[in-house]
Amino acid sequence: MSEPIRDRSITPTASVASITDSLKSLMTSTRRAAGEFAGLTFLDDTALTNYGPQKILNRMLSQNTYISMNSSATSQYRRAHNLPELRKFEQIGEGQCGTVWALVSSTLVLKIEKNKKKTAQLWNDSVMHKTVQEAFEQTTVLLRRGLNVPRYVQWIHPTHDMFWDEYSEFFPDPVVPKPYAFISSRIFPVPLPVRASLVDSFAPPQIKAEKEAFLAKEENRHCLIRLYLGRRETRSSTRQFRLRNFDLTVGEMEYLRLDTEQYAIAMARALAILHWKAGVDANDVEFVLGSSLTFPCPPTAKDLRALNYDTVRFVTEGLDFHHRSVGMWILDFDQCQFFAENDEGVQQLMKGFYHNDPYYPRPSSTNQKDMALWKAFKGAYLEASALLTSTALPKAFIEAVEAEGQKRRDGGSMFQ
Repeated sequence: MSEPIRDRSITPTASVASITDSLKSLMTSTRRAAGEFAGLTFLDDTALTNYGPQKILNRMLSQNTYISMNSSATSQYRRAHNLPELRKFEQIGEGQCGTVWALVSSTLVLKIEKNKKKTAQLWNDSVMHKTVQEAFEQTTVLLRRGLNVPRYVQWIHPTHDMFWDEYSEFFPDPVVPKPYAFISSRIFPVPLPVRASLVDSFAPPQIKAEKEAFLAKEENRHCLIRLYLGRRETRSSTRQFRLRNFDLTVGEMEYLRLDTEQYAIAMARALAILHWKAGVDANDVEFVLGSSLTFPCPPTAKDLRALNYDTVRFVTEGLDFHHRSVGMWILDFDQCQFFAENDEGVQQLMKGFYHNDPYYPRPSSTNQKDMALWKAFKGAYLEASALLTSTALPKAFIEAVEAEGQKRRDGGSMFQ
């Protein structure tokens, strides 16, 4: 997790600095061209200035756009990446079994048990996380395209003195007693223009009036967007509005003209992989939109000939905190369990489907758009599952989900 302290005694000459500026400009142009070639859209400052909030959200949440970042938080991360003395842990999330801490300047996070009663649950989270990651890595890219799982790194024991001795000082308060924890790669928050556009589009008037102060609050900087394809109701003006774990409903996605079918198909394929490759019930997993860092395009041979083994580092800095792309991420595996491939296991999968926030489309909805989403989800799930198992259990799972949905609708349950 630690990174070597960089040698800052080497300073580029004026000519090298000029070459560096030219190369950086070239790499920006190359990045744009590469993105366009791959079907991606690059949003620069001009586009962000000219676009309204709905158009920004439409472009950025479509999963085929990346953005230039110039916020103060981005500058802080870049400075800390180069200056170890600026590093610190900041809490960016909290789950049932642990709190999540990010080390400023790093691409890693530390999930720490809430208390000793949560150790076993955190360990299960760790085991299931690694199981899911390996399952996705072993699955054809055709099924997992557009899906991301944070990379599992390491389990940390309270007696791991080398880790705690090095990193305890970066926490805001003393870490006593030393807890259990595990390290994984970080899902970065959606960029500031997205967060600002969420406020402009969905916040109540009193928050819009204090928009800058609201966005400056630390908890609102750590914004991941939960994709609720199974919830349609209108956002209440009296309901507490926050950006951390922002709930984006299917009705709001439609308002932004997002491709909800694309989300449904991606979730269906992810669920098939979780069931029939990882062998877990996917109980209480989350599907969110978050951002990831990009890496600079490498210099050409001609570029390298103009530099040397020291000065080349000024154009090949490893992490680019100034450009982000938004994608779908799957996280939180602490409630997941393995299941038997039989009728009892199918019932376990069905319960895992409903014992969750409303990420998936609902089969019991009478709304025509919801019915179409369920049809897309169902078809994609069965198609992906057929590539992963030869059993009839995927079909049995879908039938169980539909039967439970009908039962809930007939009973007047709001949790359909």
